[in-house]
Amino acid sequence: MAKILIVDDQKSVLLTLEALLTKDGHTVTACMNAVDAMRALASDPFDLVITDAVMPGGSDGYSLTRTIRKQPQLAKIPVVLLTGKRERSDVEKGIEAGVDDYIVKPIDPELLIAKIRNLLSSVQSESGVHFAEAPVSAKADFELKTQIISISELGLHLHCNIPLPFGRIIKLRSPLFDEIGIPPLPVRIDSCEELPGKEPLYKIEARFVGATEKELAPIRLWIRTHW
Repeated sequence: MAKILIVDDQKSVLLTLEALLTKDGHTVTACMNAVDAMRALASDPFDLVITDAVMPGGSDGYSLTRTIRKQPQLAKIPVVLLTGKRERSDVEKGIEAGVDDYIVKPIDPELLIAKIRNLLSSVQSESGVHFAEAPVSAKADFELKTQIISISELGLHLHCNIPLPFGRIIKLRSPLFDEIGIPPLPVRIDSCEELPGKEPLYKIEARFVGATEKELAPIRLWIRTHW
């Protein structure tokens, strides 16, 4: 399976993660701070990193993620931020730092394994072919037609006239969120399937990233009143 680096200052969390990941067939290396994590990344190849958000020693999961993203040889490694913080600002901070997904403590074993499997399958499906490119700075627009087909506390099903890349995190804006009474939520593209027809149309499954109870409760209420 995969080689995974886990970073957390709490040994109990490291032991829990190691047990869950090893049971799923992965090889695990554990570090208790960001400095040791970067040393491990410099000496061995890893397929995925799971890091706590807040750690001692002058560095945290956000800065570790930003450092990883600045290293050309590490930039594409999926990073999962693991934290007890549940505020929307913390989720946004993680996404801005470059994390691929966000898991809130206490750890839900099934959710953790499902997200890791999705991230690893996304990396494995990427093409290894590279072409020459030249830098430019030019504005461009394209027509994007998106419709929300269904909503649950897990995420959304969308119809879109263009395919959206698997694993991409986007912030979707819609009058539906205004109607429910929540801010625009970041979602991660989990699947994209082309539908038959004359015009291009894609069915997309998008999962909420780091949605808090403050946002999930109004969604549940809205669903009950529109079932």
